[in-house]
Amino acid sequence: MFYLDKRLSVPVLSFFQEHFINIDSTLQFVFQNSEGRAVTEYLSEGLHLIPSTDGIWLVYKGFPSQVRHLFLSHSATDILCFCHFNTGWLNSADSVAFAALGLIVSSGQIHFLKRLFFNAKFHLLFDEGITGRVSDCKVAIWLNGKDADFSANGDDLHIFYNQNKFIIPIQLFSLHRFEKMVGIRSNIRTHKPKRGFNSYYDMFVYTYP
Repeated sequence: MFYLDKRLSVPVLSFFQEHFINIDSTLQFVFQNSEGRAVTEYLSEGLHLIPSTDGIWLVYKGFPSQVRHLFLSHSATDILCFCHFNTGWLNSADSVAFAALGLIVSSGQIHFLKRLFFNAKFHLLFDEGITGRVSDCKVAIWLNGKDADFSANGDDLHIFYNQNKFIIPIQLFSLHRFEKMVGIRSNIRTHKPKRGFNSYYDMFVYTYP
């Protein structure tokens, strides 16, 4: 039987247990959009399928106005694994919210969450790879009411922002570096897994083989 929901800490299971199901050892997380269409993230032994969707898997306990910290990720799985290693965030249940956005983050998702949780600081749990780091920057840009294009060319990332072109080595690229380069400040906090792991799920699997 797949083990993730058996190894997660009690505080994590207590907070999230109503927001996923386990069918035949496959965990399922349902994303819904504003029109009620649903797609599902699947997790089982050797399989992790994250949808590409305009929907959101969203979890919060209190009223939206009470939420002070909003955590975003590509996958619900990464959110649960992050919380397993950082259970302190769950101590004040009414002040936190968690949203999985799927493989491709959209400006519509971000603007919806910004309107809903208007008192919240954004925290980003996207993976350490280039897709996660670009997602960090896109969220920061959209929260500033702008947009940008990112394209990889060899070892460099080409960024078109505010009618200017910037080039930065992919290895050096990060939200902090991007903000310094283009002159914005988003007050967003990024959380990346330690010890060289690409995602919090990878870190969890390594820690609990």
